[in-house]
Amino acid sequence: MSPSDTLPLQRFTIVEVNDRDVPLCLRLATSLAGKIAADLGATVLKVEPPGGDPMRRAPPHLPQGESALFQFLNTSKRSLVLDLAGDSGRAALAKLLDTADAALFEEPASIAALVRAGKATPIEIAAFPVELDAAARPVSEFTLLALGGLLHMVGEPDRKPLRLGGHQASYAAGLTAFTGLAAALAARAAGHTAPSVRVSLAEVLQWVNWKAASGAEASGTSPGREGRSSEFQIVPCKDGHVAVVYTVTQWPATRALIGDPRLMDTKFNTRAGRRQNVAELYAILTPWFAGKTRTEIQTTAQAKGVPFGPIFSPSELLDTEQYVARGFLAKLGDYRMPQLPVQWNGRSFAPKPAPELPA
Repeated sequence: MSPSDTLPLQRFTIVEVNDRDVPLCLRLATSLAGKIAADLGATVLKVEPPGGDPMRRAPPHLPQGESALFQFLNTSKRSLVLDLAGDSGRAALAKLLDTADAALFEEPASIAALVRAGKATPIEIAAFPVELDAAARPVSEFTLLALGGLLHMVGEPDRKPLRLGGHQASYAAGLTAFTGLAAALAARAAGHTAPSVRVSLAEVLQWVNWKAASGAEASGTSPGREGRSSEFQIVPCKDGHVAVVYTVTQWPATRALIGDPRLMDTKFNTRAGRRQNVAELYAILTPWFAGKTRTEIQTTAQAKGVPFGPIFSPSELLDTEQYVARGFLAKLGDYRMPQLPVQWNGRSFAPKPAPELPA
């Protein structure tokens, strides 16, 4: 990147096709992959159906009435309305695909054959691997989280499982799709024929929760919700909660930080011993946190090389030291928007507002 105002992907054009009837979880993944490319400088043409992408009306809503989700996932893009059910709309899309470098689209899509016939490299996001009968399976982020075992990981063991907050499944798939997109663009830039890319949410979640499969293979039981039997727990402190986390090699520093002689007992020397005596261990650890604030705990622990982490509310995250130091939240109109969590030669990629729906 020679001139300071040059963005790494600004020479590429990408068509993002949001088909009208695809499940929201696939639409979110496609939109995130396109968002990353657009914020990195690519020209991303977002093709919307007449009336606009349904995500424009998805909650939660900002005070002015627009969808916060749409605003976040469509920064720096351009919008184009095409009726892909008609010949003229399909012809216009075909023309775009012959001049673009890549095309992001979801399965099932009525325009899949059209995308694959174009000169743009197809980047497809689907719910399941091609070997599965997708038509016979329900498609939602909730069902995919269940299939990947992630619902078995969150919450207390004696209560109903909890789904992950936000749209982490779709976002993991979107990041995966962008990785494939970046590889395709690199191949094209080098003069090679870029292979098509296909990402399935089910496989992405198996990768994210790899411990489910490996644990079942190793012990016959997939790891799940351990609650108060867990090695790492959330404990209360003076002004909130803190996550107690440390590696095996950080146990001596953790023990010294807490400073309770009972932790010198040999039954706590090994990870297996700590797990076997976890209730007694936390009976010793928990009082140390009770009279201290999150800031006091984090500062003291970091000085000892122990990664205890304070639990922040969303509003508190806006002003956390790391976010402020990196300028992570960019001002967009009347609200602040997270930037891409990367820097290029010390420079952040400030997003531009999401496009208005063309008349």
